[in-house]
Amino acid sequence: MDARHSSVAVIFSDDGEPLTLASLGDIPSSRVLRAQFARGEMTSCVAATVEHECGPAELAAELRAWAGRKGWSVTVAPLRSSR
Repeated sequence: MDARHSSVAVIFSDDGEPLTLASLGDIPSSRVLRAQFARGEMTSCVAATVEHECGPAELAAELRAWAGRKGWSVTVAPLRSSR
């Protein structure tokens, strides 16, 4: 992948599939560079730094659909503009 963009995807699991590094293996249209997890008794979240070729808006739409299928929610914030 020749990534042109970097973003942070913050993924929340309240009652969905378990949120683990392995569960990010099928993240669409991007490559996980770094992931930091936080877990509570009933919820968990991860802030994942990702590289991607598509624009941030397109990535956010793809990640929302992907996360929704797993019972998660996600928000995406771009880190830097195109190289």
